[in-house]
Amino acid sequence: MNTLRLFPKLVMAVGIAFALAGAITAGAGIYIRSFVTQQLAAQRITTPEDASIPNAPVTGIATALSMADVIQRHAAESSNGLTYAQMGRFAVPSGDPAGTNNPDEALKDANGKPVANAARNTQLTAASLVTSLSLAAMALGVAYGATALGLGFVILGLVITGLGYALLGLITPEVARRFGLQPVATGA
Repeated sequence: MNTLRLFPKLVMAVGIAFALAGAITAGAGIYIRSFVTQQLAAQRITTPEDASIPNAPVTGIATALSMADVIQRHAAESSNGLTYAQMGRFAVPSGDPAGTNNPDEALKDANGKPVANAARNTQLTAASLVTSLSLAAMALGVAYGATALGLGFVILGLVITGLGYALLGLITPEVARRFGLQPVATGA
């Protein structure tokens, strides 16, 4: 009889493990969402007028992606559509954002040294900001997913635990009587 009761107890233990793992996962998702949202809010970023979501504080997925998009657009406008990798390190006398990597062709400062390509530096800064905002949006999405998955595991764990308890009721007279059931095994 003790061996017969072992299976329902194992089923209940598995259900409890699922519920606990789900609670931990949901808690981690909630913590990550809170942390990323606080970090974004601490930067006090507000989307500009020409963003897809204008004049909004950047604290969530939509506003972070909107801000990333507008930064990328502004950077592309300032560089004639060139990316960081397509531009030279040094500015040229003509002001072309493509610049040059040849120090002999570069615009020189008062000391005769090549001047850095400001458009290239702008693209590098823009790429860093776009990447940071995109990662924040992705982290928020993962946090929402982890929370939902965790809640799903909690529900699954509760269902499995209930099934284990029902199985135990089918073979244990004391448990069966609580629910007005007739046990399959009477313990004799």
